[in-house]
Amino acid sequence: MTQRIPLSLQDSLFLLAETRHTPVHVGGLQIFKVPPGAPAHFVSVLHDRLRGFPASVPPLDCRLAGGLAGRLLPAWEHDPAVDLDYHCRRSALPHPGGEHELGMLVSRLHSTPMDLSRPLWEFHLIEGLAGGRFAIYTKLHHAMVDGVGGMRLIHPATDRESSEMPPFWADESLRSKTAAGPRPLARQLPAMVEDEVKSLPSLARGLATTAQTTLGLGGEAHLASIAEAPRTMFNVRVGAQRRVATHAVRLRRLKAIGDAGGGTINDVVLAVCSGALRRYLGERGALPEHSLISAVPMALHHADGVAAGNAVSCLLARLGTDVEDVRERFATICRSTAAGKAQLKAMTRTAAMRFVTLLSLPVLLQGWIPGADRLIGPQSNLLISNLPGARERLYFHRAELLAHYPVSQVAHGLALNITVVSYAGGLYFGLVACPDAVPDLERLAAHLEAAVEELEQSFATIAPGSAAGSRRGPRARPPAKPRATRRTGVAARRR
Repeated sequence: MTQRIPLSLQDSLFLLAETRHTPVHVGGLQIFKVPPGAPAHFVSVLHDRLRGFPASVPPLDCRLAGGLAGRLLPAWEHDPAVDLDYHCRRSALPHPGGEHELGMLVSRLHSTPMDLSRPLWEFHLIEGLAGGRFAIYTKLHHAMVDGVGGMRLIHPATDRESSEMPPFWADESLRSKTAAGPRPLARQLPAMVEDEVKSLPSLARGLATTAQTTLGLGGEAHLASIAEAPRTMFNVRVGAQRRVATHAVRLRRLKAIGDAGGGTINDVVLAVCSGALRRYLGERGALPEHSLISAVPMALHHADGVAAGNAVSCLLARLGTDVEDVRERFATICRSTAAGKAQLKAMTRTAAMRFVTLLSLPVLLQGWIPGADRLIGPQSNLLISNLPGARERLYFHRAELLAHYPVSQVAHGLALNITVVSYAGGLYFGLVACPDAVPDLERLAAHLEAAVEELEQSFATIAPGSAAGSRRGPRARPPAKPRATRRTGVAARRR
């Protein structure tokens, strides 16, 4: 009998949340430059080469156990015949092969639910991108990996000459970073029970603080409550289609803002999103009187040897969208995130995971029960996540990685997701939305640059001799002098 690896409770909930309109997968869009001297059919040759590597790394060579148990008690089981023609695909963009055409293709690919009877990953090589470039879009189910783990799976080499490594589904060096060998549940159960029991006191304290804050009975003044998010155009049931848009910023610009304002890079990311959302909603006459609340996922003690599964909690952050003064808005964000982090740090790792699981139940109910969104107010208005990436330039089969955009998920009641990845001195924003709820997503992406400039002007961090309004994006090599960025990216539609 084939041994099975049970999924954790948090991973299992991602499977339960899966519907036709709410597929629970995450992705990444990587843009590469064809290596020097490569033939015109480089992408075709690369595709044939990659398909020659059989899937051999769990859980990438595993499928969900079938039948009713696959939903109620999900587990991974080895798939002896992974179809690489299905999982490793090649596409070509129509002429002229620009960001618009790439955006439409990625939006379409990201809208399609994954086949739960197969291993839950897809790899798409996309050729025909203008300027001697090609793209890779990778799709992984959230039950298999969280954002940090996904970043570690999809990680090219730091040296061009030694970059012809096996793809992630066949890279034996990743075995230590994925789930350990299967162990019988009976052997795991005592340690699991002990861990859960030890987590109860800190979990109870965290829930008590949340209840006090929500009911106005004290608690931390700067801690966002689960009942203060206003209803917005983002807090509706989503359709089946997705739109993707992108933006890139030099990381040093945000570091300068954080240093001047006394906040972290994550605080600056939230402030940039806040400024962009104020403009976007204001243009539509839809800016609420009270501050938007963002759910902000937090990775929990992600050891270097762990890549599979999810080890994530979440805090709620006030975005200060009701505050016109830029400095005060930034201070509001810093105080709110500090309070949320303090609450999570007071819990054990297991308690923090159970905490977010319990608070996510209303979101799951909105998916299971039509109309529940009208009875249950939003806990948050959108999700904003910041993932660490590589600092060095990366290469894949001698092709240089130019940009890395995360492509995340949306859900009923959360029709907008903004995820950010740092890479080689740049910060890459990936925006994903339901187009029925969030029209003209590329307009929101454009407002991100205006929000960065607003923060720079407020904190006087614009470098001498550089124009904040110029449109220069992260370059293949860091420039000698500080430069501002341009909006790049995968716009879902032309304006």
